[in-house]
Amino acid sequence: MKVYTIPLLIVALLAVVSPQSIAQQSQGLFTFEKSNNAGAKVDIYPKDKAKNPISRYLYAKFAEHLVRDVYGGAWAQILDNPGFEGWKYFTGREYSWIGQRYGQYAKLAGMPDAKVKESTNRNVTPWWFDRNIAPWWLAYGSGNVVYKLDTDSFNSELAQKITVNSLKSQQAGVFQAIYLPLHREQNYTLSFYARSILPLKLNIAINKVAEGKYVLAEGNVKVGTKDWKRYVLKLKIRKRVKNGTLLMLSIGLSKPGTVWLDQMALFPDDNVKGFDADVVRFTRKSRLSMLRFPGGNFVSGYHWKDGVGPRDKRPTRMNRPWDMIESNQVGTDEWMAFCKAVGAEPLIVVNAGNGTPEEAAEWVQYCNGGVDTKYGALRAKNGHPKPYNVVYWELGNELWGRWQIGFTTPEKYAERYRKFYEAMTAVDPNIKTIANGQSLKWNAPLVQKDADILRSVSLHTLVGGGTSKYSDPTDVFESLMAFTFSYADELRALGAQMAKRVKDPRIAITELQIFTNKPNLPNNQTLSEALFYSGILNTSIRLDGLVEIITHSALVNHAGGLVKAREIVYPNPVYFARTLYSLQSGTIPVRINVDSPMYTSSGKYSPITEVPYLDAIAMVNNDDNELNLILTNRNPRKTLSTRVVLHDFNPVKNVRIKTLTGKSYMARNGWENPTEVKLQDSSLQIKGKELNYSVPANSIVLLTFTRK
Repeated sequence: MKVYTIPLLIVALLAVVSPQSIAQQSQGLFTFEKSNNAGAKVDIYPKDKAKNPISRYLYAKFAEHLVRDVYGGAWAQILDNPGFEGWKYFTGREYSWIGQRYGQYAKLAGMPDAKVKESTNRNVTPWWFDRNIAPWWLAYGSGNVVYKLDTDSFNSELAQKITVNSLKSQQAGVFQAIYLPLHREQNYTLSFYARSILPLKLNIAINKVAEGKYVLAEGNVKVGTKDWKRYVLKLKIRKRVKNGTLLMLSIGLSKPGTVWLDQMALFPDDNVKGFDADVVRFTRKSRLSMLRFPGGNFVSGYHWKDGVGPRDKRPTRMNRPWDMIESNQVGTDEWMAFCKAVGAEPLIVVNAGNGTPEEAAEWVQYCNGGVDTKYGALRAKNGHPKPYNVVYWELGNELWGRWQIGFTTPEKYAERYRKFYEAMTAVDPNIKTIANGQSLKWNAPLVQKDADILRSVSLHTLVGGGTSKYSDPTDVFESLMAFTFSYADELRALGAQMAKRVKDPRIAITELQIFTNKPNLPNNQTLSEALFYSGILNTSIRLDGLVEIITHSALVNHAGGLVKAREIVYPNPVYFARTLYSLQSGTIPVRINVDSPMYTSSGKYSPITEVPYLDAIAMVNNDDNELNLILTNRNPRKTLSTRVVLHDFNPVKNVRIKTLTGKSYMARNGWENPTEVKLQDSSLQIKGKELNYSVPANSIVLLTFTRK
């Protein structure tokens, strides 16, 4: 990730931008001038069109196997550690998550305050930590009961062994504290592998915490074989509970016996090819154009063959970049199913960190090869005889960064890129590759040595890292907004460097977000991210096709996009910004002149003077009968009275409007209030070719005009 730090927020631009007015520089069809009053004016000339239509891949997203973007996010499976693996996989961030979950459980269960506090205290061994029970799982019941993490497993390393010698309670076994998406689904399927020495009955139930008699669903499974066997149980929730209520899934014995458990999964029945129905619905509704996966830093240690074949037999690995477990339940075929379900083009990032060109070429063959090829045949064996025909492939992730597995020098990467390119295109010459790009210095050897095979370079733009929590929020906000306007100079410089040797060069911004990560400052969960994203999009649109792709970070529970909390999925404000751009019909930018009040982003930040408060872009559709004007008011406090003048375009009276705004640039949604910030539809009547419109502070407004 390229992190633009504060106070060096604009440090990457200093080589190409001097501290001057950038607003008054004409950008081809797009001109910004300082207004002489507090209002703004926008003149639109639809006859003057850009040479190239914009790419719909500007409205794309990025997903990575980190935190809860995939597992506990896009993936619908409910349980944590479904493979009952051991504690070596849970020493990092997941250790803290376990403490948070069971801190909630302890409070609901009426445990002493000391146990609640102990749950998240890393200086003591917490009450929920037991070397004999798999992480995320706890024992319940009393008696002579022995637990063991046994190496006699169905898959990977360990299984949970439970031996009940005698009971003092009705049952004993293991349970996990869970949330369920009961706002939309009451039917669930539990599957697992089990074996036993003698026949026995497993009792399975879903209860409310601390209310064992309040049974929401229950059933039993008879286990009667020494060999591993898969069992499936349907569970129907028959009682109502409040959304976001912590529940318990328990699996236990009511009589003496020994059972081994492994590879347990709990899916809501409305899952879409294994993915969360709400995530699929929101993503499809927003008309996602492209999805980049599986990373991110993750991919530099990822080996794609771990993630294909029967899910129950895939190996468990350590996700080294993010210090967490990787079950490989979501792999190539799952991601391709998701892309199909939401209508998105896949962009696959290959492991150019500790991977090899041969491995990457085999991945291309798995995705695109016929059934008469080795890996095309493997794909068919896995249930997918038709090739996926994946076009876009990114060759590594951030290999210029010292945090990256396999990081290297610019010169060595140029050599690595050629080896990967040649191996992959030998399998499929029709693929389009994206090289790891970043700065002028890093890109120079690529352009010098690989110009004949170079078409596009990636750029990761994460702005605001290192910002002090004591910074003034409005100063940070205005600096972030200024960055989006000045960003054009960095993009032009990178494009000009490539154009000297590369025919028709392109840039793919494959990671993008505000990176302050401070709850009291503008961050990727707030309306600020939507306004920031709008600015980056507008800047990219003005560059006449130089930027071919923007995969904004990220899909679920990572940066800005969708959030899944307590199994409730809701959008961040930036989701609505991307939806607004993606659903509007405009594809061809047209000439626009903007007169706007301006401000200076200076103080302790790199100075950029005369930044327009009003950003604007105008586009016509392919049939030239619809004009879409997007206005973004970056003023943190004031509504902008704006006069819009259409030239050579006679509209019908009705103007359709979509507005995204909030109480401030810090406005955000939450699982208990998921619609605090959302798109609002309205309309107005235009007389002739002019209208006056008040653009709210901190807002994005889409005005759609239809030609008579």
